[in-house]
Amino acid sequence: MTSYPIRVLQIGMTKNIGGLETYLMQQLDHLDKSKVIYDFVNITSEHEIVFKDKILKAGGRIYGVRSRHSNPIRHYWQWIKLLHRIAGDYKAIVLNSNSITYVFPIFIARFFGIPMRIMHSHNSGFEQKIGIGKKIIMAMNRILLKWGATDYFACSKLAGQWMFGYNAHFTVIPNAIDCSKLKFNENMRNKVRSALNLQGHFIVGHVGRFTFQKNHEFLIDVFSEIHRTQENAVLMLVGDAVGDLSYLEQAKEKVVRLGLTNSVVFMGMRNDVPQLMQAMDCFILPSHFEGLPVVGIEVQAAGLPCFFSTNITREVGITDLAHFISLKKKTEEWAEMILSESKVKRKNMEEEIIKAGYDIRCEIGKLEKFYEGENEQIT
Repeated sequence: MTSYPIRVLQIGMTKNIGGLETYLMQQLDHLDKSKVIYDFVNITSEHEIVFKDKILKAGGRIYGVRSRHSNPIRHYWQWIKLLHRIAGDYKAIVLNSNSITYVFPIFIARFFGIPMRIMHSHNSGFEQKIGIGKKIIMAMNRILLKWGATDYFACSKLAGQWMFGYNAHFTVIPNAIDCSKLKFNENMRNKVRSALNLQGHFIVGHVGRFTFQKNHEFLIDVFSEIHRTQENAVLMLVGDAVGDLSYLEQAKEKVVRLGLTNSVVFMGMRNDVPQLMQAMDCFILPSHFEGLPVVGIEVQAAGLPCFFSTNITREVGITDLAHFISLKKKTEEWAEMILSESKVKRKNMEEEIIKAGYDIRCEIGKLEKFYEGENEQIT
């Protein structure tokens, strides 16, 4: 017999606000806490995870283990000691991951009797080319997962196939959002643009950490072409470097080299991204790869024309505001499409987002029933 609330142990939160962190907090905000509570394991306990206060306020617990990169033996030993102590409190454990190179929590959770052991894929590529050693680890981990995991989740079909294999059975869990916080608001748009002193400008937006994946140098080249045609254009870059500072430094150097210093705004990490989206006129995400970017759903909910590289799964295109263009195309072609397709009247997109199955208020109940065991599969 199920005892309530069901406690679910979530892994994958970091010290930075990104798509995964946003996704988990959307769920946390809308869970019925009398049914399901999320607790978290910080797997790099040298740093606090983001939203710590919010998690604790919601009744969640936060555990910590040392980073496996700084001390692998201590990391794995701390996991064993932790699950030996707390496994009995949990019906489910979820490893939210961008890579299959690390599956230990799922593997060890079976030894300690946690009934539901879920691997959740949030990505579809690597930051760097991988060698034979990492490929061997991935192959071994797929075997371990077949023994250790009870369920495979993925944010998109592409992300599931990349992590689990083309013939694997997995469930696509939409990166659902709270549409009500993102729907277009003319007053908010004017307020934010005024606060940033950007009234009368054509604001090109981007949200993403400065990594190889996000392809900022290409983005800046595209913006340079936009700026040639539309001199009042401003590029708003929301996000910061993660670990490796070189991508941020390269982006800043390119802005200076192209003479765009007064037309590019580096916003850093922000906690008011929904408000900033109101101020934008279009959004560009020219990534080398993505699982299914939460931000791609958010900008459509905000009524923004958005432009994605064809390396991103077309599953993100849930409205007619989404446009796709190849990274093989010239930056001039990108700029031409962006300028021609951005002349739209912003409107409330809430109904379309709900219809596409990406509103958290509609989707959270399905997850609750899954953890309760009422549904064998989420549909």
